Amino acid sequence: MKASRYGFLLAFIVQAALLSWLVAGRAMLLANGEEVTLAVRPVDPRDLLRGDYVILSYQISTLDQNSLGGDRDFTADEPIYVTLAPQGDVWVASAIHKTMPRDAKGPVIRGTVGRVTAAAANCPAPCPQYGVTYGLEKFFVPEGEGRALEQLRNEEKLTADVAIGRDGVSALKRLQMNGQVLYEAGLF
Repeated sequence: MKASRYGFLLAFIVQAALLSWLVAGRAMLLANGEEVTLAVRPVDPRDLLRGDYVILSYQISTLDQNSLGGDRDFTADEPIYVTLAPQGDVWVASAIHKTMPRDAKGPVIRGTVGRVTAAAANCPAPCPQYGVTYGLEKFFVPEGEGRALEQLRNEEKLTADVAIGRDGVSALKRLQMNGQVLYEAGLF
């Protein structure tokens, strides 16, 4: 009987430690990561466990290989490291890499290549275009407030502040419109 109590206690402690580690990691990233602002593009739904959310896409979600420095010939499901550079009030892609660059001249965000397509017909061959995801594509909002954000997103009036860690991992911090904070992201 005592062994089962100790087993239950040990299982509880391990689960609590794992959950604490996940929350602490995200909190540290949000508090200490380098903050950049990304332009949100148009792309609406509901998650049964977390409620309403808005699907977000960014200028850096579609990358033209020939317009960027760095590495070439990425494939679907491959990690990609995108060096960012400021352009006005937002940050844009300036180079793409297969591994974390050591000499980057700006923050580097890690993503995953989702699709590879041919770009416009007037582009000299080869001219691949990469669809990239960063884990920043869903933003959860209070119930009933998603539609208003979707409208602002579709009108390209939103920007997203993102924290980026030294390893390229990123977390969405807040959504803004014209410098005014609309929503702050929570730890989950």
